[in-house]
Amino acid sequence: MDKILAYGEIMLRISSDDETIDNNYTIGYGGCEANALSFLGQRKHNCEFLSSFPDNFVGRDIEFFLKSFNIDCNLNFDDNRLGVYYTIPGKNNNPTKISYDRTNSSFSLYTVPRAVLSNSIKKAKYLLISGITPALSSQCQENILKMIELAKINDVKIIYDINYRKNLWSLSQCRIFTQKILKSVDFLFTSSNTLREILEINISYNKDDIFDETKKTVKEFQKVYKIPFVAMTIRKQNKLAALINSKSNNYLSEVYDVNQIDRVGTGDSFLGATMHGVISGWDIEKIISFSASSFAIAHTFRGDVNKFNDTQIKNFINTNAC
Repeated sequence: MDKILAYGEIMLRISSDDETIDNNYTIGYGGCEANALSFLGQRKHNCEFLSSFPDNFVGRDIEFFLKSFNIDCNLNFDDNRLGVYYTIPGKNNNPTKISYDRTNSSFSLYTVPRAVLSNSIKKAKYLLISGITPALSSQCQENILKMIELAKINDVKIIYDINYRKNLWSLSQCRIFTQKILKSVDFLFTSSNTLREILEINISYNKDDIFDETKKTVKEFQKVYKIPFVAMTIRKQNKLAALINSKSNNYLSEVYDVNQIDRVGTGDSFLGATMHGVISGWDIEKIISFSASSFAIAHTFRGDVNKFNDTQIKNFINTNAC
């Protein structure tokens, strides 16, 4: 079975229910690459997570957390700290507020030995990385560049979610790194706003057409980069949708209008669902329908990992698509 290797950080998530003083908090774990890999692991795909955690009961608990989603763990344990992030879900479909406390985390300081990288990548078919990780440290950037180099040597397909976070690094830093690796990417995940902002793509579009901005953005983008598979989430006011560009063709999803409880991890759910379809050999129409439904349903619960099964995701199309 084709192995998906993901490299990324898992943090402790502390979530507030609202902004009042008398507040309730919930604790959990999350991280972009791990969220997507957990979706795949639940479907019995061959998954491996490469990371680093503090050598204490919390770090060991995260290992147990990963294994509960059928994920093989390739972990370093050391005396450094675990990253933390705090969230307040937005009301009335507004974005979730996020505050990070992850400087000098165990993961960001970890120099992955080349032998570890080489051994893991030789066994993989896909390498999953995100734009969050290189924003954490120069060491993370070095690790990613080494992984991409080895992936290309071993014919491993690279999955990259741009996932720009302005509170982690500057737009110019993100642009430089993104342009450095884009030519090596086989599966790109992003949104129109992110792509246009980072790569300075200027277009005019019909604001009344939920797909028009994304279609025109990907058209301009592909003139330069020609990435084989580009998958994009779409948000327009309260509506949600997705587009996949594959072999010069656009495939459009159903449109959803749902009560958005928590946005954290929804893009990761979309990535996981899309790659589930790709690895399973589905046609593009089936993939885009399933992945968009997974993206939409992920807005309806609090937490990072989408735990809905395939039947629930498919039924969501019938009951919630506009």
